[in-house]
Amino acid sequence: MTTVAPLTRQLGEFTASLVGRGPLPASVLAVVRLGFTDTIGSMFTGIDEPVTAALRRVLEAEGGNGESRVCLSSRRMTASQAAFLTATAGHAIDLDDYAFNNHPSVVLVPTILALADAQGGDGARMAAAYAAGYESWAGVMLRESDSLHGKGWHPTAILGPLGATVAASVMLGLDATRCQHAIALAASCSGGVMANFGTMGKPLHAGRAAQIGVMNARLAAAGMEASADALESPRGLMVALSPRGNVDRATGFDALGREWAIDRYRLNIKKYPTVGVTQRTIDAVSKLRTSRTLDLEAIRAIDAVISVKQSALMPYRKPATALEAKFSLEFAVAATLLRGTVGVEELSDDFVRRADVQRLVALVRRDETNEADPTHAESAPADFVTLHLADGSRLQSEKIWRATGHADNPLDVEGVWRKFRDCAKAIRLPEPKARELFDRLQSIDRLGSSAEIPTLP
Repeated sequence: MTTVAPLTRQLGEFTASLVGRGPLPASVLAVVRLGFTDTIGSMFTGIDEPVTAALRRVLEAEGGNGESRVCLSSRRMTASQAAFLTATAGHAIDLDDYAFNNHPSVVLVPTILALADAQGGDGARMAAAYAAGYESWAGVMLRESDSLHGKGWHPTAILGPLGATVAASVMLGLDATRCQHAIALAASCSGGVMANFGTMGKPLHAGRAAQIGVMNARLAAAGMEASADALESPRGLMVALSPRGNVDRATGFDALGREWAIDRYRLNIKKYPTVGVTQRTIDAVSKLRTSRTLDLEAIRAIDAVISVKQSALMPYRKPATALEAKFSLEFAVAATLLRGTVGVEELSDDFVRRADVQRLVALVRRDETNEADPTHAESAPADFVTLHLADGSRLQSEKIWRATGHADNPLDVEGVWRKFRDCAKAIRLPEPKARELFDRLQSIDRLGSSAEIPTLP
């Protein structure tokens, strides 16, 4: 009989330990600051997206007290509503960071800010909440040896509620028992399928996770109880989600808080507002395009090397909308050949449907490989493209091992600022105001309260 560790209880104890913990390691704080900064920048680009507007109308019709800012604006809602809407906006165009095959910051940051506005908490508490949420989320996700994506689960949707609940529990200062109950509640709140990639349903995955996190922590604080083994039980979350039952329930969480997953995985910052698995390919095509003059009319075929597993995350081979194009390797190649990059301007229905875009889309062939990067089993060792030209010659791009912005090829502070500044243009935020907000977010752990984060117009 397999010995099962008391994972739900241990995670509750770890969560409570972060409430009064002293300063976090400098390496952890660096990731926390980056996560807050990149999430708010990405949020700017999603504030006016249709999914955000639709959700705003629904939440406003529900009513509720104005305890928390929505998207750092003067508009206020309940904490759970504010977390829901802010996280949805942050994930609306898929420009937010990712790590261990999940989008942690866009769930954690809105949860934390909503509760900081509603119930207080200084920057040190906010940083601790982020670190606790990240570690707990990664600690469960990395126990699964099979692909959750391959089973149809969107990991951000199914484990985001857990991470958000842990972060919210730290913000509320719950004790170990209350944290355990909150985590057990989160185990019953997972949900989100890959079928909604390329639709307005995907941003809701992040939003719902943040909303649920706030609610679970508040319910536990109010006396709500749940199973003591909701994570590790044979009928618990980990077994229920596991594609083939190959999930580690025997190893305890003893190392949490001593060996930091956040140090190992950090955050991958997206340069392009498309699914993370396109980032290397876009870099490859962009470098090829800038290295020489290309006659696009002479291209007869394009081979794009991609892993089988990552190819499965891009179901749209002939995208017809901007939402579908975000999850299309073919569009990523075509748009980059035409424009040198993929940005917000390229992600419009009109651009996606242009004849020159669709001609190049039709030329792309996926060269899928089972060969894996030894440090990331989901990826090919490198992504690259080969152009086949009318005269029979071929042009091969550079092989990209890590995309620009990846944790192993990170942006420097100035690069992070440039992305933030460019995102701020989406809401016409003057550059001095954007810089003030950027600087506050880059020192989030040293703030006295969330009131020191400027309110946007």
